[in-house]
Amino acid sequence: MLIAQLTDLHIKQGGKQAYKKVDTLKCLYAAVNHINDLRPRPDCVVVTGDLGDFGVLEEYQLINKALAEFEMPLHVIPGNHDDRHNLRDGLSNLVSFDHPQYCNFVAEKDELILVGLDSSVIGKPYGYLTTETLEWLDSVLTKNSTKPAMLFIHHPPMEVGLNHMDVQNLQNSDELYDVLKRYGNVTGICAGHLHRPITAVWNSIPVWVGPSHSHSVTLDLDPNACSSFSLEPKAIQLLTVKGRTVVSHISYIDDSDGPYPFFDEEGALID
Repeated sequence: MLIAQLTDLHIKQGGKQAYKKVDTLKCLYAAVNHINDLRPRPDCVVVTGDLGDFGVLEEYQLINKALAEFEMPLHVIPGNHDDRHNLRDGLSNLVSFDHPQYCNFVAEKDELILVGLDSSVIGKPYGYLTTETLEWLDSVLTKNSTKPAMLFIHHPPMEVGLNHMDVQNLQNSDELYDVLKRYGNVTGICAGHLHRPITAVWNSIPVWVGPSHSHSVTLDLDPNACSSFSLEPKAIQLLTVKGRTVVSHISYIDDSDGPYPFFDEEGALID
């Protein structure tokens, strides 16, 4: 199973640039084309939140047009910049959800269970999983306890040393773990929100945070660092899952030289 993660689109009305600097709509189309051109092609794409920038319906009309170009199945969860009601309406022809109120989903792929959790709190930057979502997750894991499960959530459950982002992480991660610790089939968590490729181990569970295909949160581990972004190389995350083994790869969107061979036609190392 090959899963492509796309995260933090931040599409604005009329395709307006973010922060008067970043053409997020152009970056989105470049990422969609990049994923479609990958070989082997991913089995599915999961978008882990912040599709819109203000969560208005007009943003999802632009997003709908871009995401409709994907040539593989698509799954979506919201982030703190989204409005779950407008997201449901604006993308109803592309994605569906498995909870009547929150944008949670569950999908079975080759004996693997993908579970998306809606951690958005409308109007707030931090994440929180409601009692309804946690009970839904518990039910899903109970029904699929013999199958490996990958969780997708916008807000990471742990701190990463970027203080201005850590105050916006998942605020009730202890309640999430209270559910997960009852099961041994959760192979990892894939998150967004941080606009950086980050790996961590949280309560013995691997966590992979996806990189940015547009603008990155600046890597500054000074506790007093200001909130800022940088235009680093654009990329998406690929997760290869085989049984209970998960491997993360970063696939860069920007052009680069290569590939070049290590060995010549006779099989000798090129020196």
